[in-house]
Amino acid sequence: MSAPESEKARRFYNSNTSLFLNFGHSSGGSIHRAVWAENINNREAALHYVDEQLCRHLRTMGKEQDGQIIDLGCGVGASLCYIANNLPVTGLGITISDKQVQLATSLINQHNLQKRIACIQGDYCDLPEDLPRADLIFAIESFVHGENPARFFEQAAKLMKPGARLLICDDFINDTGLVNQAQSGSWIERFKQGWLIGSLLTADETDELATQHELRLIEDLDLSPWLELDRPRDKLIALLMKLLGKSALNFQYLRMLYGGNALQYCLQEGWLAYRLLVWEKPYE
Repeated sequence: MSAPESEKARRFYNSNTSLFLNFGHSSGGSIHRAVWAENINNREAALHYVDEQLCRHLRTMGKEQDGQIIDLGCGVGASLCYIANNLPVTGLGITISDKQVQLATSLINQHNLQKRIACIQGDYCDLPEDLPRADLIFAIESFVHGENPARFFEQAAKLMKPGARLLICDDFINDTGLVNQAQSGSWIERFKQGWLIGSLLTADETDELATQHELRLIEDLDLSPWLELDRPRDKLIALLMKLLGKSALNFQYLRMLYGGNALQYCLQEGWLAYRLLVWEKPYE
């Protein structure tokens, strides 16, 4: 991210992370969405569905015992802690928010994982040169906040060991032409304004960037049908946003609700999709 965009993102997460944890889908520090996939029958499992996919990939790669993982945009470290509690791996989380670093460090200490897991402040588009190379790198609901997705893949690819995998779980636009249509374009812009979206790509556009670094797409799952949409609380938020309009953008937490309401509508209309994409780096 550029310096101004990084500062906006830092302020956004410093202001809102505690609210995400208290009023969102949170479980054990998770600020990610619940995915009610097949055979998921409780909220705890739904909230950790994507974390379980990460564990699955580590097992498939034979790295469940000694794998090195890196979370780009780690939030408060909930995914890192979940994986490390289930598999004896080591890991590093990177977040733009100093507030999230404090919360992540506290969560890591609560789980007594400080010898294997750490969190640092940084920009995933401008990473330190001395970071360890990883077997599995992931970005859960953080990729869209970067304004330079090409740089994201450049940085991630450098950190990947031969045979390593990169997983992104995030929102993707289904057709770039939607931004130029009156109704869809208006709602997509609301989402971008509310959630400080730096880039919004199709899955194919994202894969093209990955291919430039010789990464091969091995998995593409559309998780949208399994999200919780239009719950009673979502209807109340939609009503509030209708009353407030763009004035909600003047307040940090209301800005997040404004963007979240637009995201829900875009998902319901099929303009956006919540997808899980996985790439593999070839052996040298």
